[in-house]
Amino acid sequence: MDVQRLIGEVAKRHNVLLGPSDPILVTLTLNELVLAQYVERLTATLEQAEDRTAAGSAQQIAAARELAGKLVTETGGYVAEQVEEAGRAVQAQLIASLGRQVQAAQEAAQQAAIARRTAFYAALVAVGAVCCLSGGLLVGVIAF
Repeated sequence: MDVQRLIGEVAKRHNVLLGPSDPILVTLTLNELVLAQYVERLTATLEQAEDRTAAGSAQQIAAARELAGKLVTETGGYVAEQVEEAGRAVQAQLIASLGRQVQAAQEAAQQAAIARRTAFYAALVAVGAVCCLSGGLLVGVIAF
């Protein structure tokens, strides 16, 4: 604090001349010393608060990272489970569809076997009829 500058400013503003040992300047010096001490304590308190805030923030960041890691891991497991479940559902649908197609193929094979037997029997009947006709013609030719 510049005492001479303060004396000059008071004289200029208020037309009062103070001496360097004036009690008001002593009071001002005491106020300045008390205020400086208060500012030091306040600064120390603020620094401690900043340190605690930084430590708390670091803890929160570490906790958030841990939670994010768990979330990613659990999400990956959930997605894998859902994909596996969907795969099982598709597999079941494919097996059911394949079963229906195999059954349809077996039914078609059975119908083809029936048709083949029917054609075979029809051919036997036709051969028998031709034989009978031929035999009847042969008997008719021999008899006449």
